[in-house]
Amino acid sequence: MPPSPAATPLRIGRQPGDPSLTPAQQSFNALLAQIADQRAILAAWNQAIDAYHQRYAKDVAPLLERYYAAHAALVNALVEASARKGLGRTLLRDLHAVIARLARDLADNVRDPATRAAMQALQAQYAQEQLADVPDTPDALQIAPPGGPESPEDIVRRVEEEMQARQARAQQERELHHASRARKPSAQQRQQQEAAQEASQSVRSVYRKLASALHPDREPDEAERLRKTALMQRVNLAYAAGSLLDLLQLQLEVEQIDAQHMATVGDTHLQRYNQVLTDQLAELQQEVATLEASMREQLGSTSRRKLQPGQLMAQLRSQIQALEHDIPLLRREVQAMDDNDYLKQWLKAQREDLLNGD
Repeated sequence: MPPSPAATPLRIGRQPGDPSLTPAQQSFNALLAQIADQRAILAAWNQAIDAYHQRYAKDVAPLLERYYAAHAALVNALVEASARKGLGRTLLRDLHAVIARLARDLADNVRDPATRAAMQALQAQYAQEQLADVPDTPDALQIAPPGGPESPEDIVRRVEEEMQARQARAQQERELHHASRARKPSAQQRQQQEAAQEASQSVRSVYRKLASALHPDREPDEAERLRKTALMQRVNLAYAAGSLLDLLQLQLEVEQIDAQHMATVGDTHLQRYNQVLTDQLAELQQEVATLEASMREQLGSTSRRKLQPGQLMAQLRSQIQALEHDIPLLRREVQAMDDNDYLKQWLKAQREDLLNGD
């Protein structure tokens, strides 16, 4: 692992007779420190995510299989209960709504294809029965499709048509966006393009100096050729990644530059370096943000507070505890659904969730 940029000779120090650093030198040092921080954060995320996935596969995945099995058993128990006598029209309508909701939730999450297909069929069936139960009012007529209730096949076809229409609109918006960006660049855009080209040339210049010194084919000594081959591989990786920082550190390592070199680099050239380092920092920040967003989605987190790598295991432990609590509860509910009185009380407790759209 390379040393921290803030602790290497790349950091520009004050020179004898020159008590202050120029703004470009100060920016260079600040960028080195920020990149070091982001690399440390990225490494912490990668380590935490690897540990999370290992623990997830070992402890959470088996619990989820048991949870989904209990969930499916509850849905099937409710389907059986819907065929029994003794339920009023209102409670039966509530029961159908609960079956449709639970089947939908399970179909959206379960990995087993057979279970998913079965739940999708139940969701379509009982959601359609809910539409059939809607009173014949003007509002209801707006919901019900013309020609009578839709079949599950009609529902699937209609949803697919709506999705295709949304995709077509999104594609049209993307094309309009790209067309607007393809117009003649402004003076500011041209200036930015020129700065980017100069920055790219700076990276290329450092790369060529390293490649010229380290090309293994020019080395007659076998041991030295192997050493240069390994170094050249690192140079190529750094150049492919656009990592000026790693290229400069390699120059230090092979003694192309020394501790005093960066202090002698002119501000104009240093500003080009700073542009490359700024882009590199932005890429690292984006990579960290992408990892965090991915884990937020996986955890189902809606909190506005920033997620930290050290919180993943705590989230995992909470998920394990919740599953260990919910699985026995679901199994007890499956057994209790044989009792109509319990079923009625249970359905009444579900009404608030249904009204809230949960």
